[in-house]
Amino acid sequence: MPTAPSSNFVVDTLSSGGLAVPLGVQRRRGWYAMLLLLCAAAGAAQDDSALAEAGPGIEDTLVEETIEPRIGAELDWIPIENVPKALRNLSCRLCEGRYIDPQGGANAARNPDTSPINASARSTEIEGNTVRLSGGVEVTQGYRAFSSDAASIDRETRSGTLEGNIELREPGVLLRGERGQFYSRSGEAQMENSQFVLHEQQLRGSAALLSRDSNELIRIEDGEMTFCAPGDNDWLLQTGQLELDLERGVGTARDATLRAGGIPIFYTPWLSFPLDDRRRSGLMFPAVGSDSRGGVDIGVPVYLNLAENYDLLYAPRYIGLRGINHEFEGRYLDPFNGNWQLGGSYIGDDEQYADDFPDEPDAKRWLANVQHQGAYGGRWRSLINYSKVSDVDLIRDLETSRLDSRRDVNLLQLGQVKYLGEDWLITAQAQQFQPLAEDIRNDYKKLPQITAQYRSQGTPFSLNPIGMLQYSNFDTDTESLATGQRIYGEAGVTYPMSWQYGFLRSTAKYRVLEYALDRQIGDLDENPGARSGLASIDAGLFFERSTRFANKDVVQTLEPRVFYLYSQYDEQTDQPDFDSAELTFNYNQLFRDTRFSGRDRLDDANQVAVGLTTRFLGESSGEELFNASIGQIVYFNNRRVRLGASAPELDRSNSELAGEFNFYPNDRLSMRSNLQYDPSTGKMNSGNLIASYTRDDDTVFNAGYTFRRPVSLVGNQPTTDQVNLSTYYPINNNWRFFMAWNYSLEANRSVEDMVGIEYDSCCWQVRLLHLRYFDTVRNEIPDFDSPSLDREYATQLQFVLKGLGGFGDGVEQLMGDMIQGFNRLAYSR
Repeated sequence: MPTAPSSNFVVDTLSSGGLAVPLGVQRRRGWYAMLLLLCAAAGAAQDDSALAEAGPGIEDTLVEETIEPRIGAELDWIPIENVPKALRNLSCRLCEGRYIDPQGGANAARNPDTSPINASARSTEIEGNTVRLSGGVEVTQGYRAFSSDAASIDRETRSGTLEGNIELREPGVLLRGERGQFYSRSGEAQMENSQFVLHEQQLRGSAALLSRDSNELIRIEDGEMTFCAPGDNDWLLQTGQLELDLERGVGTARDATLRAGGIPIFYTPWLSFPLDDRRRSGLMFPAVGSDSRGGVDIGVPVYLNLAENYDLLYAPRYIGLRGINHEFEGRYLDPFNGNWQLGGSYIGDDEQYADDFPDEPDAKRWLANVQHQGAYGGRWRSLINYSKVSDVDLIRDLETSRLDSRRDVNLLQLGQVKYLGEDWLITAQAQQFQPLAEDIRNDYKKLPQITAQYRSQGTPFSLNPIGMLQYSNFDTDTESLATGQRIYGEAGVTYPMSWQYGFLRSTAKYRVLEYALDRQIGDLDENPGARSGLASIDAGLFFERSTRFANKDVVQTLEPRVFYLYSQYDEQTDQPDFDSAELTFNYNQLFRDTRFSGRDRLDDANQVAVGLTTRFLGESSGEELFNASIGQIVYFNNRRVRLGASAPELDRSNSELAGEFNFYPNDRLSMRSNLQYDPSTGKMNSGNLIASYTRDDDTVFNAGYTFRRPVSLVGNQPTTDQVNLSTYYPINNNWRFFMAWNYSLEANRSVEDMVGIEYDSCCWQVRLLHLRYFDTVRNEIPDFDSPSLDREYATQLQFVLKGLGGFGDGVEQLMGDMIQGFNRLAYSR
């Protein structure tokens, strides 16, 4: 039998012995067609007459092929000392290495569908329709490549056999084996005693028999897979059958046994798991926890990806002391009808609730929630945020993985439509609240409120109109409160001027407030109203100099600011309070033109606010390293307008001193603080300081202090005198400790504390968290000496098999609530 010498070929289309292999086959069959072209090319190189028979479609140009050396070990696993520093993320450190795909940089320019085939074989033998290649077979086409020690191809059946050190590559995929068969007509290929790697997923496995078709589907018989590093088999999924659908991004295992440390711990006849971030239907890992309000808490979510733009999550949840709670959430995403999210829960017979409240006639409890956002034609916007519960304690009882659920005082029920015109913004909304505490009044309902506001361009050195008109209809279920309609309007002009060294903004406007009351309290006027003119001048300067700060070359700025405000007084003691409150004083309040929220009061003022800010900016980067501000208001007249008709006028001649500072000496450390000091009493009325430190190894340290005493201006507030500490601290590569501690200096005891431990390995992670807190009544000053004040607890467990998923998302929710700077997306691997 004749033998051809070692040759390299570039082939686009070949025909030999009456068998044509067009480019279309290449595109459909990938590297199966590449082998057929290689065998045809081998025959062509052996005999010049074959070239003549092949016709004009044959490329007979020989080229020199440069084959780059393989990167790393046989599975592309690179030890951490050889991994570029830019790629040494936490996962790489935990695994002491990572997979690096030698074809990871492949781009569209090397697309195999449009690239020639480069092929080499040291020797070929032809016997009839059989071509045997030996001594090393190398074929590349764009970013697709394979190699083996030997190959045997039947040109008539368009099938063949590969033997010895088989390696098939595409970006992100490596298949290896000892013996393989391919069938070009069906597009199938098989390998025996094979191994595979999916680089992006950090997934590896082995199989007695592995097959792959042209639709990106890998089938594995009697195999195993893991996300652990080579040589580390902390867990393995052994399967009778396994399918990896790379096109859909999903894996499906049948007759699957999960082994940990070589010990079988779980068996399932069927299991589906993700290979990427795309949504897919399936049974999700359970959520497991325990707390003093409900006992053992286990939820098993089922996710249904019903279509590309809508899905459903259903989670039956067993709560030991309460029963089965059915929770669901559905989403509908539509570019024309907006985004919708519908959620809720239902528990048919809450045994614990029936014991706690024996006088309640019904132990059925439920929650409903609707969320919507829409945008239409570039001008229209819609919004719905509606929540309702069967009783005021439901969220506190069932949302045990959310600390802020205990601080909610009401549920918002809002519907809103906006029109964004060229010159006007029109908003129509309906709003009401459901109180979550028995001692909180039923807040007013706005049914509806319509606002039209002129959209000023803010053009410097020109008059900019001011215009707003708002109609509101207020209703309430509380008989002792007034109801009716309110109209508020304002019109005026502003003249902004700005330079590099400063700014000056002058404003003048007139405000009108009118009521038409359906129900008034006492003998007061049913149509009260008020009018007030307002003028303000806001001016600031910017000075800067070069200096050094924190061993850095910086630019320091000095920014004095003066804000004069005058607004006329009008008697308003007969007006209701539908939605207004006196604002808490702070530094930003210095430069507002009202001391009220809402529209029920037109405040009187004759005052000047003076503030001073300094900043230190990096000279080259412009990054802000430090800023500090301090300011005060000087009052020339008493403030006579108050919320309550009997409230005394405010006769102070100056406000508290308000200050704040922020310090960012480097990327790791930050300090933030604000304070209010009363010079008339020599006391600090409120202040807080928080310092945060982070490191590249995910360390987080927070230390803070908060103090606030009751201030008569805004009503009876609870006194706060509290220290808080929190940390997420890696002990080493695998172990992490986290805690949070809120300690009341006033009560001399811890009021909220959390402690937890985490073990994180290359391919699995476990977290255990324990939380204690006091069950205080909303909006009341807690009496920590009261025997009726209960200390509650919650215990949460999270376990994750990386790549397969895990249970216990409540752990991350609690950690995010209590550890500032902890980002659960960043720390979930």
